[in-house]
Amino acid sequence: MVFGFLVLANRDRVKTFRAGSSTAMYHCVYETTIQCTSSVVFPTMLRVYSPFNDVALPNNTVAFVSTKVCIPATILRDPVLLEGICVMAVPGDPASNSYESSIPDFPHLMVIGLGSVTSPARTLADGTSKAFDVMSGDYVWDTRMTSTVWCVVPHPFFCGIDIYILQLHV
Repeated sequence: MVFGFLVLANRDRVKTFRAGSSTAMYHCVYETTIQCTSSVVFPTMLRVYSPFNDVALPNNTVAFVSTKVCIPATILRDPVLLEGICVMAVPGDPASNSYESSIPDFPHLMVIGLGSVTSPARTLADGTSKAFDVMSGDYVWDTRMTSTVWCVVPHPFFCGIDIYILQLHV
């Protein structure tokens, strides 16, 4: 899962059908990006369920999102896919000069995942940090998808009740 603030743009309202069903559902699809702590930026598509008469958010709206995620193995040519669970737009007019001042200072996304370690830990160039692959899966954009990410555990890594933030590299 991914939590945090995203800028939503190039909205599109689409009608979708589940496999084997003739019942229509509507979604708003937005373009956005995910920026890693290393400053690498990945193109991202966010899909959000939208009731029949709902209106899409204006371009450049900032929203706090909680989403399911699929990071494709082909990330260099395909976007990260997000499936919105909860999307809360920051109030105000995105075209206003004062809009940005109403956005909380929360610059990085939080990633929470449960998965299987699929590679042995390896020591990185700093000689102390460890990295390993983690594979996770979820139902995103009407399909069961898996993602494999590279988790980096900085040294020193202490056992106990401390919380560690893992850097995700694809």
